Amino acid sequence: MQMPRTLVSLAVLVHLSPTWAQLAPVNEMGLSMGHIHLAAPDREKEAKAWLALGGQLENNLSGNIPIGFPGIVVLIARDRPVSGGSEGSLIDHVACRVPNLEAALAKWKGVETWWKGGNWGLKIDSGSKPGQAFVTTPAGTKCEILEDKSLRIPIVFDHVHYFPDESRMREMEDFYTKMFGAKPVKGESDTLGMPGGKLMFTKSTTPTAGTAGRSLDHIGFNMMNADVLKAFAATLQKRERSSIGPMKAPPWG
Repeated sequence: MQMPRTLVSLAVLVHLSPTWAQLAPVNEMGLSMGHIHLAAPDREKEAKAWLALGGQLENNLSGNIPIGFPGIVVLIARDRPVSGGSEGSLIDHVACRVPNLEAALAKWKGVETWWKGGNWGLKIDSGSKPGQAFVTTPAGTKCEILEDKSLRIPIVFDHVHYFPDESRMREMEDFYTKMFGAKPVKGESDTLGMPGGKLMFTKSTTPTAGTAGRSLDHIGFNMMNADVLKAFAATLQKRERSSIGPMKAPPWG
């Protein structure tokens, strides 16, 4: 079974700053939220947009630009064209929480006063309910911003939001539950909790595209150590041997 890139990559993430991009302690399966992998025609511009939102530049262990937020790392790949933003794809958007939405929006709108060339393409839209707004980055990745007055830090990662069609939504939820130890969130329908964030699922009434070629390429999970990664890979291989055909993949790939 070849896992679809729209869903997940796995890595042991180390050397992250303990004061900011601290990943959550892993669950009983040795996993936590890890990263969001982005593509952009101009990754310097994309990186500055995420820094403006409150991320911090982390140690660069690869060819990606790592922007850290509490609970997640945003990895921006080398410059390449994108066919579209995240909206309309399987992963429609990601979300963060801030303690004061009005103040945060005012600060992001004011970026143009100290970075020449405007606010690096940040597009701000109001939400459909109080305490909600949306920010779209230059490459087209949509980020929902939610107000959480109890928050004591400027910004924190909250969730990844999937929009599958009804026929595959339940299978996706079961997959993350069984393979990654995600657990239902009390009081939130079709929402699974992972250390560091949530996976939310909303039935799409229209067909959604895969994420390949889009600005939001895939999400990644952090593994506790190399031994956990090896054990997880063995589990995937076992599933592949029991599947029908060597290239059988979940139907949402």
